[in-house]
Amino acid sequence: MPKIAFHLNMNKQDKNDFVPIRAKICVQSKAVVKNLPFKVKIRLNEKENKHEPVKWDIEKQRFTGYRKEEKNSDYYNKTNSFLDEYTAKANKLFNDCILNDIPLTVDLVKNFFNGIQPNFKPGKKDFWAAYEEFLIVGEIDLEPNTIRSRKSKKKKIEEFQNETGYKITFESINLDFFDKLKEYMLFAKGHGYNYIPAIIRQLKAFMNWSFERGYHKNRIYKKFTAQEKEGSIIHLTFQELQQLINFPFENKKLSRIRDFYCFGCLTGARYSDLKRLTKDNISDEMLKFTTEKTNVEITIPLFQGLKTIIDRYPEQYSLLPKYSGQNACDYIKEACEQAGINTPTEYKTFLKNETIKEFLPKYKLIGTHTARKTFVCLAHSSGMDTKTIMDITGIKDEKTLRRYLNVSIDTKREKLIKVFGDLSQEKS
Repeated sequence: MPKIAFHLNMNKQDKNDFVPIRAKICVQSKAVVKNLPFKVKIRLNEKENKHEPVKWDIEKQRFTGYRKEEKNSDYYNKTNSFLDEYTAKANKLFNDCILNDIPLTVDLVKNFFNGIQPNFKPGKKDFWAAYEEFLIVGEIDLEPNTIRSRKSKKKKIEEFQNETGYKITFESINLDFFDKLKEYMLFAKGHGYNYIPAIIRQLKAFMNWSFERGYHKNRIYKKFTAQEKEGSIIHLTFQELQQLINFPFENKKLSRIRDFYCFGCLTGARYSDLKRLTKDNISDEMLKFTTEKTNVEITIPLFQGLKTIIDRYPEQYSLLPKYSGQNACDYIKEACEQAGINTPTEYKTFLKNETIKEFLPKYKLIGTHTARKTFVCLAHSSGMDTKTIMDITGIKDEKTLRRYLNVSIDTKREKLIKVFGDLSQEKS
């Protein structure tokens, strides 16, 4: 899959020590390049006797590490925006070539660099051919988890067609299809109700994408609605987190998974990010990383709780112990059980047209994702503002944040006493 890259043309250094940013696309075993109308300041590193860029991240290919109040911040922002837009245009060219079965050539790339966009006419595509292209195109800029999710949902829709005999075309995506798909997923396959909104979101994303490319004119799919039902918010209370952090495990395996899990509770980081952290993510008393799922840059000041966990593993390059997803979930349940985290906790399961509620010892409900929920709930109940919570966790909108929140019993008690606490007191 072709990509556009941005490098510095060190051979074009001017008298003020600026070099141009150069765009490069490799095609047909050749590199096609173009100098862009933006430059980067370079300075001599006397120790290593080489020039280095100022505020330019070679890996990210963007200006980084500058503050809003800096003199050149507007220029940095303008340059980054230009590069983002240029990347989007290049990706559109790549996508159009794939969709129209046209090979990307040196001449096409040269025309692109000269501002000449080819005029592709959308061809006729059947449902499954278009769906496959939708997946291929998504691999250019989507995260691995999103790509896997799209592929798995497509496989489920294929199974629906094969097992029910309902032939799927762009024209057959209608309300009858919607009803049959729900019935199949809930009754034939036994999925929980919340699987329906998930698969419908993916299907509608594909139908929107293909509609925009002129592959069909069917808009009935826009009427498909399936509201996700809110499940139980499972998280540790402050007392339970304190209990787990200070529990004297004799088993090394449980002690190590406790550290891994509690690091997530103290940072709000996802499991997928925790397992990738290394010593290189620590600098200037800060934990810095880019989230795998959403590509958001996170910076968290190190405090004593985090330092204590990090200092337990001085010999290894990884910041934390490593576990596979299933092993991590199994081990953390075992650790929480041994630490006495067994409060009866309500858990809801949505099946077909009923909601099943049951009470289980909390340790049975603890998994890797509850660490992130624990951070959000405890931070919120302790008075941390939502903007700070979102900045630390990388959550982009408050609607998503609200799904994590659960007001603690102590907070409810405090608020109720504040409002109604003196009703029974006799006034002298």
